[in-house]
Amino acid sequence: MEAAKNLQLYFIGLQREDQPTNEKISRKDIAMMEEELRTKTDLIKKQERLIQGWREEFKDQLEKHNAELERI
Repeated sequence: MEAAKNLQLYFIGLQREDQPTNEKISRKDIAMMEEELRTKTDLIKKQERLIQGWREEFKDQLEKHNAELERI
């Protein structure tokens, strides 16, 4: 009976060793969030450049239309 109890405790100990600690889980989560943040920051920068390009195009078109209206 004592041997079975010791064997059970041994296997329970092995299971706990296989499970990551809260610190490891937190570090992994933080690393994943940091990577996601970098990805989203890059995407936002791309979108901002695209919007800036559109603004310049629209400004040019507006100037052309205003010039055309002034000629008329």
